[in-house]
Amino acid sequence: MRKDTTPANMLFDRRVVERNLRKGVVTREEYDQWLANLADSTPNSEVIRATLGEEAELDGELDGDDDDAEG
Repeated sequence: MRKDTTPANMLFDRRVVERNLRKGVVTREEYDQWLANLADSTPNSEVIRATLGEEAELDGELDGDDDDAEG
């Protein structure tokens, strides 16, 4: 059992977990077990469609001023 009081979600944060593994703060087995026990959040997901730059202009979906518009 781990003696430190660092919350597990901070030890296994994807931004620092590789460093923690290299330093021996956590083991590969602990990390694998953490990943295996994560809840599936797929039901909470939402599909988002986005267009960027010229693609938006080509689709006529660009909001804002239209230089070619009369009026």
